[in-house]
Amino acid sequence: MQKTKNRVIASFILLIAIVGCDKVEMPLPEPDVLVLNDSITFPSVDSANLNRAFKKTYVEEFTGHRCTTCPANTELLLAQLAANKDRMIVIAVHAGFFAEVKEFEGFPTDFNTPYGTNLFNADVIGAPIPSAKINRRNFENFNNLSIFNNQSTFWTEPINFENSNTNADFALGIEADYIDSLDLFYIQASAELLSPVSQNHRLLILCIEDSVIAPQEDSRADPNIYPGKRIPDYVHHHVLRAKLNPNQSIAGEPFISGGAAAGEWLDYKLNAEMPANVLNKENTTIVAVIVNEITGEVIQSEETHVHVVE
Repeated sequence: MQKTKNRVIASFILLIAIVGCDKVEMPLPEPDVLVLNDSITFPSVDSANLNRAFKKTYVEEFTGHRCTTCPANTELLLAQLAANKDRMIVIAVHAGFFAEVKEFEGFPTDFNTPYGTNLFNADVIGAPIPSAKINRRNFENFNNLSIFNNQSTFWTEPINFENSNTNADFALGIEADYIDSLDLFYIQASAELLSPVSQNHRLLILCIEDSVIAPQEDSRADPNIYPGKRIPDYVHHHVLRAKLNPNQSIAGEPFISGGAAAGEWLDYKLNAEMPANVLNKENTTIVAVIVNEITGEVIQSEETHVHVVE
């Protein structure tokens, strides 16, 4: 009964859109607190331990449970991630024809999300699947491509190239608590400008779930063991569950307007409900992405495992 009451309170809070984005001074202390409950505050970002050495490589993998060639390429991507775990962030976007639910064909799980579909339709529709976008940028040294798949060149080489980057315009930190009794995230992001910027930037906040068990078609499967080459207990990694920002833009919430100077800090707070499609809240992470509003390029990204508080 108490949890139901708290959910009503949380819903009311969400309606009044508690989202904060402010410039702050250094050293960064405990963040300014928005109190929704007398005993609950936003988690703090450790400003001393932010990555200032390089821009992380943010990979959006477009896939689907009926894509027969996706599992093999996902394995290669996961191996690359394991070898570069401090430099890479990967999310799996299920959208398009191969992500359609076909319950009577053995694919009952709906991995689609409104945000993932919008992202797919904006940039990837018509491209072969699997495809990947890497920091949402064009690569002049790879035929000026921005989407990588088997009709261009797969993504290993451009990801390796991006992983060699030693420059960063932002240091970005993200922390997230999920308060189970309220069914509510408390998310705190803090960013330090390492170089001056003159253009508008946005901040994207995503909820990702790992280790989702559901059927997947795999061209490598033995049809004598897996009829139709359908693996019923396939482990899906880094599954996009939702964009948590209330703003509808695929680039997220306004974060910097009119530019900012090196050394400035920005502080962002967000409350959001756990997406209804999440199966195991213990397997969730929150990903923060800074996007240049003019070029559409990802400038910095960071992720954190969600701390679940009962």
